[in-house]
Amino acid sequence: MRRLFKSVSQLCPARGENYIMTLSPEEVSGLLRDVRESLGLTRGVHPVIEEVYEHGDGSVHVIVGDRAEKSQCLGPGGRVAAELAARVERRMTFYSRTELAARDTRLRLTLRRTEELKPIVSEKQRAVLQLLQRAVGAETLYPRVETTSVETERWNINARTGLAFSGGTDSCASALVLRRLGLSVDLLTVALGEEFLNQDDLNAIQELAEALGLPHTFVDGDTEVHQDIAERAKAALVHPCGQCHEAMYEALKRYAVQQGYDALFTGELLPTGRQAIVVDGSLMVVHFPAALAMSKFKTEAECAMAGVSPLTRPLGCRLIGSVLNTTWKMLGPTLFRVLRELEAGVLTTGTALTQLKDIVKHAQREAGRE
Repeated sequence: MRRLFKSVSQLCPARGENYIMTLSPEEVSGLLRDVRESLGLTRGVHPVIEEVYEHGDGSVHVIVGDRAEKSQCLGPGGRVAAELAARVERRMTFYSRTELAARDTRLRLTLRRTEELKPIVSEKQRAVLQLLQRAVGAETLYPRVETTSVETERWNINARTGLAFSGGTDSCASALVLRRLGLSVDLLTVALGEEFLNQDDLNAIQELAEALGLPHTFVDGDTEVHQDIAERAKAALVHPCGQCHEAMYEALKRYAVQQGYDALFTGELLPTGRQAIVVDGSLMVVHFPAALAMSKFKTEAECAMAGVSPLTRPLGCRLIGSVLNTTWKMLGPTLFRVLRELEAGVLTTGTALTQLKDIVKHAQREAGRE
């Protein structure tokens, strides 16, 4: 994978010799052949294992040529990859060079956007952009080097920044990476009302913020707007997710501007490349994991490495469950949102399949009660 800098190692030197390969490409290739034959999978051309890297958490990362080669490594229903992982007693992840090339393109576009913005933003915001460039530099090394092993100079940036914090995987991973980069960031959670977050949710979010060791504030949302969204969703007039996100963003933006924040980070995965950084009035908004071209797998790995357990909610949101309880008409749009993230490459096939099953099972349970 082509690197974005002439010398990424100067930007992000790895710590010591933490990543000694204990499995060679030839060994993985031999194991792969044995597993496929044992499962009766003999069709197709045997994949060429190009590179193998082992991370500090014991996971093994394997690079092959193309999507079809990766498919051969995964096998039907992931059976081949699962058997391989069992034999080496390691969690294994496969990447194709084509998907890494797409990721590289997104990272280059993020860097282009940082350079576009430097002449027009404030001095404090430029410092945030420079820090973001270092983070992008670290990501260009992944999966060859585990990002959490990369040392970054802890800059003393005198900028006030906030992070939209739901307590989920993506916002937790964003908080961990920003903290590791040395940026002082406030965690901000929009209080939406019982329909969206009940008191147990709010307590759990507060406890998680305390565990992360970062300051946390609940921001008042527009309860009338969110209640209207909930009622229209239950009437099958609109899918709530997009409008709910927009209403939360407006609440966070108002608070950030009132409090004099220079930058607001979010845990959004989808708006990658140049779309990951926008200037909205006096506020710079950075969709952090999207800017770093992170996938759901990567944000989950960040949390696992730090020993952080993000909050899990049925279907990811209480309102979605209420909507599916009320009408089947929202089932299709809810499934489509998962498929959209899968197509964008931010969800792994396994994660998407789990989410789709959960949605369908929930709808089936509710149908059985009617």
